[in-house]
Amino acid sequence: MDRPDIPDFFNARNFNNSGGFDPDKFLGKNKWTILLVIALIFIVPNFVILVGAGQRAVIFNRVTGMEQRVLEEGVQLIIPLVQQATTYNVREISYIFSDKSARSRRGARIMGNSIHTLTADGQNITADVTVRARPDFKELWWLHQHLGNDNFTSYVDKIITPIVRSLVREVISGYTVSAIYSEDRRAIAEKVSAALAAKLKNYKIVVTEFLLDEVTFSDAYQSAIEDKQRARIELDTKDNIIVEERNKRDAAITKAQGEAEAIRLKVNALGRNPDYIKFRKAQILGGRTNLIIDDQL
Repeated sequence: MDRPDIPDFFNARNFNNSGGFDPDKFLGKNKWTILLVIALIFIVPNFVILVGAGQRAVIFNRVTGMEQRVLEEGVQLIIPLVQQATTYNVREISYIFSDKSARSRRGARIMGNSIHTLTADGQNITADVTVRARPDFKELWWLHQHLGNDNFTSYVDKIITPIVRSLVREVISGYTVSAIYSEDRRAIAEKVSAALAAKLKNYKIVVTEFLLDEVTFSDAYQSAIEDKQRARIELDTKDNIIVEERNKRDAAITKAQGEAEAIRLKVNALGRNPDYIKFRKAQILGGRTNLIIDDQL
């Protein structure tokens, strides 16, 4: 049986003869353009990096070493194979030192337990603190070169944590427990904050705020404080009673003095005017006009 004569539409010869698309001819004419496009697709991404919001990037040059500059937000150009860019989050972060996990909040990092330390008079206290800090934008390359490139975990563990704990202990050790309990803690917090800012500045870290959130005293001292408060309340109550009795006494004395003064005035009046007795008798007798008061009464 003879095969039917079916046109081969996919035969290159028929396709070319029909005036359609010729792949071989197209590739022959545009091979350099195609190669350039392919090269750009694979190479261009290596020429640019995108630095996002709240980020900065540093450059390590494989020829000259660490470059002392920082790339800002936006699209930045680099030299592929020669320059290697590392991007960092440089937003301000709260570092919390507390035993209470409930204090954790969004955007904060729990740096471990509360800070346990001794006061100047040897009392144990526990301090919960919060440190708000960020890297110095202009010195980011220094942090990358000296402390590692693991998104600042290294500088937090190596620098912030030990320095905060050390300075809090150092400052609090200069105060007695009664001073810490009674004085304004803001002064202590400001002292720690100033020392912390100066210390971390050497490591290119900017401290924006230090908070002394809570100070907890030992059970023995807390009991002593409560006993002292109860004794103070009792003493105040006794003082109030004494003051009240003194006021009553003073009022009685004043009343007696007034009555004595009244008697003295009456006596003096009698001495000056004997007829005053007749007048008083007339006042007492009232309307009994039938009684005759002679001069001998």
